[in-house]
Amino acid sequence: ITDAEPQWKYFFGLPGNPISTMVTFQLFAQPILEALAGRAPQKLVFLHAKLKSEIKTKTGLKRFLPAILSGEFEQAEVELAGWHGSGDIATAARANGYVVISPEKSTIAAGEWVPVLLR
Repeated sequence: ITDAEPQWKYFFGLPGNPISTMVTFQLFAQPILEALAGRAPQKLVFLHAKLKSEIKTKTGLKRFLPAILSGEFEQAEVELAGWHGSGDIATAARANGYVVISPEKSTIAAGEWVPVLLR
């Protein structure tokens, strides 16, 4: 994100993979565009839900994995949407949120409470 010229033209460099683009837009570009339009930026909604099944992933990057959230309050549960990488648009369309995995985590056990970013 940069102001390319003094005339206040903005440029958003988004990743090439569709899911990465969706997440990056939601986190960074959308709040700026809302502010430029004179609207108060909508806050990102994060909550915690109990993971239905174990997740294994590589370390080193914060990950936002498409997920399906169900239930409410202390009954909230989340499961991965069964996606096959950041180009899997069909699976992302079914997801209503993203499980957020911190960079140092390689395994998250079933039953653990995890942060979820709502879409």
